[in-house]
Amino acid sequence: MKNQNKENTGRYDRNKRKTVMAVALLGMYMSVLDGVIISIALPTITSYFDADIALSQWTITGYYVAMTAAMLLFARLSESSGKNRMFLAGMAIFTISSLGCGLAPSLPVLIGFRIIQGLGAAMSVSIVMAIIFELYPFSEHGKAMGLLGSTIALASLSGPVLGGFLLGVFGWHAIFMINVPIGILLVAFGIYSMDLDKPEKSVKEKMDWIGAGTLAVAIASSMLFLGLIAEDTTIGVYVIAALFVCIVSLALFIITERRRSDPLLDLSVFSERMFVVPLLCMALVFTAYMILSVSLPFYLEGVMDFSSLEVGVVFVLVAAILTVGAPFVGRFYDLHPWKYFTGIGLFIGAFGFLAVAYFAQIMDLTLVIGALIIFAIGFTLFQSPINAEIMHGLPIEKSALASGLNSAGRQFAMGLGSSVASIIFAFQLQQEGYTGVVTDAAPSLIADATTVAMIVAALLCFAGVVLQALKRNSGGEKNTAMLKT
Repeated sequence: MKNQNKENTGRYDRNKRKTVMAVALLGMYMSVLDGVIISIALPTITSYFDADIALSQWTITGYYVAMTAAMLLFARLSESSGKNRMFLAGMAIFTISSLGCGLAPSLPVLIGFRIIQGLGAAMSVSIVMAIIFELYPFSEHGKAMGLLGSTIALASLSGPVLGGFLLGVFGWHAIFMINVPIGILLVAFGIYSMDLDKPEKSVKEKMDWIGAGTLAVAIASSMLFLGLIAEDTTIGVYVIAALFVCIVSLALFIITERRRSDPLLDLSVFSERMFVVPLLCMALVFTAYMILSVSLPFYLEGVMDFSSLEVGVVFVLVAAILTVGAPFVGRFYDLHPWKYFTGIGLFIGAFGFLAVAYFAQIMDLTLVIGALIIFAIGFTLFQSPINAEIMHGLPIEKSALASGLNSAGRQFAMGLGSSVASIIFAFQLQQEGYTGVVTDAAPSLIADATTVAMIVAALLCFAGVVLQALKRNSGGEKNTAMLKT
């Protein structure tokens, strides 16, 4: 392992290694940023195109669906095409599609380019960690992953502020156009600094195209199913058709993966309870978090009369708590891996959501922000330990698979959360007799929809508490010991 890493880092001199690291981190930053920044712009985009939230939320969902569906595929393809080649190709597609988003004349065109943008991001994000691992020797992997983690946190922290500023000064087009010059420079520096030789493989890789295709169809059709419900809130023929396609494609995927000797996804990992439970808890919390991310801008702008920049400042408060607190919680958990850590974090997060739901009704901004702080504290207590539990849930030789499923599950959960939020808003407003654009609804209607959305988010967190309570702690301790050895 160490010899391999020395060989990898030997391809670059010190300065070029720093450049490659900067290129990889910047690519990750841009990909995460474009998943965060769009939430702030959603009310503006919805109003600009005179659309309803059921359609406009696909600017978020489409991006996450494309990333989730394609991550495992591109990770496998990079083994034969070359990781650096795949990364730069992805960033080039991401940059070109960003230009398309900024120039989009209609909402469907914007959604189409967002899907392409998500595919480009998947090509890059799926292998960033592998590129960084190859840059540094084994003894410096912790430092490298720390830099990667800080980059992700910085993107989450700066997204709301940057989005609010660009929206307030230049309009929603700017949140996409800013990617173009940065992306061009990134690809140029990558071509200059990265090793673009195609890897030599002694055995030809057999790609599981059927598995990749059926998985992509299953993910896309599941989100289409939710989107159609949000658009009409009734069960029509298209809704039934989308659900049927989802079920059939998922069944075909499972059958295919069980029969192949080299599947895209080893399904046996889902028999490991100590891996599946924390993975599900992570998905539940990120679904809840995305419900908050979609709902809160509509509440703050429609009820509290906030500007886009002011909405961004509120999100920064939550992100700042996560960014500052997560490293401390992670260090404490390493020293004291208490089995109830994640459950307590989930419970506090759920209580924060319920507090937001209650205070949104009485429209007290100070109390709403206080409730958001409670949620942020719970999320901070949960985030680092749950990632450790996921990685400890499988034997160490399957750590790469655990990491990949963690990333893909998180992306899917965030796309799911945006769809669930749109369904809640559409259904709640129609129940009140309102069928117009969300941004034009009365403040009391938006407050009611936000309250329902926060209650659903709280229930998701409580479901995670129940799952954690049912988990066998003896198995978790065994797997943790396996990883440490």
